[in-house]
Amino acid sequence: MKKLLAILTAGMLLVACNQTNQSEKTSGDVAAIKTIELHVTGMTCEGCENTVMKAVNELDGVTESMASHVEELTVVSYDTTLTNPEAITAAIEKVGYTVEGPAIKQSPVE
Repeated sequence: MKKLLAILTAGMLLVACNQTNQSEKTSGDVAAIKTIELHVTGMTCEGCENTVMKAVNELDGVTESMASHVEELTVVSYDTTLTNPEAITAAIEKVGYTVEGPAIKQSPVE
């Protein structure tokens, strides 16, 4: 009976420790997540968009990406402790597209 109680206690402590570490890790990771919007030229179709997203998603630290050939826009969310805008740009250019720089927001014409 004492062995069973010792095993249960150890298991509960292990679970409690893991939950604490996960919450600390999550709060740290959220602070390191940034989003960059890039003006990307050369995309002409949805296949191009998928190629750009696949290239970017293969980078360590990329959490989400979106590409639009119509808007010439690629949006990437990434962990700054694992990657950076230069690596994202290089991945896009490696698959044959041109990163012109940051996306420029255009205000609607009234």
